Amino acid sequence: MRFTAVLYKVNYYRHFQRVWKRQSRLQATNLEIPEALKEMGVSIKNAKEILTETQRFPVVKKSFVPFPIPPSVFDEGTYYYVMHGKTKVSESENQTLALTKTILYQGLPSQLQSLIGVESLPNQDELVQTSLLQAQVWDGDQFKLPKKLDIKNPGYNFKRVYGTRHKKKVFGLLEKLIFLCDGAIGKYPACLYRDKVKDAFCNINIDRSGSNVTFEMPCDVLVTSNEPLKNFASPSEVAETEKLKVPNVFPIKPTLDLDKLEEKPPSPSIARFNNKHIHTLFMAQKSFGFWFPKQTLARAIAACFSFTAKEAQMKYGVDVKVLPEPISVQCVYMDIKSFNFLAYQLNTLELDHNDGIKNQVWVDTPLNLYDEVSETNLITNYNPDVFPRMLALYINGLHPTAT
Repeated sequence: MRFTAVLYKVNYYRHFQRVWKRQSRLQATNLEIPEALKEMGVSIKNAKEILTETQRFPVVKKSFVPFPIPPSVFDEGTYYYVMHGKTKVSESENQTLALTKTILYQGLPSQLQSLIGVESLPNQDELVQTSLLQAQVWDGDQFKLPKKLDIKNPGYNFKRVYGTRHKKKVFGLLEKLIFLCDGAIGKYPACLYRDKVKDAFCNINIDRSGSNVTFEMPCDVLVTSNEPLKNFASPSEVAETEKLKVPNVFPIKPTLDLDKLEEKPPSPSIARFNNKHIHTLFMAQKSFGFWFPKQTLARAIAACFSFTAKEAQMKYGVDVKVLPEPISVQCVYMDIKSFNFLAYQLNTLELDHNDGIKNQVWVDTPLNLYDEVSETNLITNYNPDVFPRMLALYINGLHPTAT
């Protein structure tokens, strides 16, 4: 462009200065009243006669209220802690023992050990293996199962597998084993007074060292009886718990990993199960996610505490502290292949401190029912010691040696 260089030389700033110098001060000419306004009789007044001096108003002082400071996360407020079936504690069973004021003993009580092998079924091992195959291999469901993952080779793409879901495998095996236990106790008349409650639920609020804790623990199958279980520990053994110490999880608090709420969770009223006494809890790890064995043990201990504490409040009142008579319960908790057995005895609900009488729990060594089960090799390394222990807990209270 030929005019580009010329246009670049134009300085608009100097041009504006020249115009402003010439037109910034305009001389007012003699203003005359238009003839049209005179004919209309419009009165024209001088503006200086109308305008008045500026009025000064007194200054009003306003007091400003500061904005409220939001609460800090470090402030100590009133919170409510909730422990439910999906709570995974960091310090394994020691955290639950500290939360429930419980002492742990290795091995089952002598009362239960004496019942192992007392009763049995004809072809017992064959029936258990058949139940295992029916629950996990011979099921006709064809659902798309979760994708396999190799930790050492995460990039490998496995072929999608169809079959029975994990939840149905675990619960189906539990139902079939309970059915075998029912067949083994048919000769005892007291078995007619036992009931089974599926998907039982317990909700209880306690005060643990100044913290409001709510237990919302589920149970897959709850067995009730017309007679309560005998105590696993004698009165002298219960009195000896005063000298024992609850597991210390310092520097953390026992309420770590629990849901922290600012409002109190609702506590629905749950009626008693036909005025029966709790006997055995059957809990199955049906979720496909990974749980450490000690985390499942902690959940089982919390479930035993919540169900026995609820039974104690129904029997002795809501404000009961040291129980006049302990309440006992048994528990069988399992996953896809591992079985665990424990016995729990609730002695006190005085949880404001760690002194005095404490609760007791006896935990057996975990056992695997098998190593692997498939359609081709069927069952590999079947363990015949698992079902007799489960049957021993089931006949507790029926056999003369247990009464």
